[in-house]
Amino acid sequence: MPETVTAYDGTTVTVEHVKPLANGGARFDIESEDGRKWRVDITRAGETELVTSWRDGELADLDVPDWLEDILERVRMAG
Repeated sequence: MPETVTAYDGTTVTVEHVKPLANGGARFDIESEDGRKWRVDITRAGETELVTSWRDGELADLDVPDWLEDILERVRMAG
């Protein structure tokens, strides 16, 4: 079930757990209200790896926003 989270700069995103990873980590989709979406893996060691990103449903090479690490830290702490 997706969860709505507001980042420190006021950006509201939806965070959805996609699946557990074989290495003990987890994969998440993070989607902002402006149509950008990032799929990221959080490894067992707590590191973040960008898998892919989209803009308006189309694959796109998006920069990782500053607030993304803040959101992922919350996910790590909740897990």
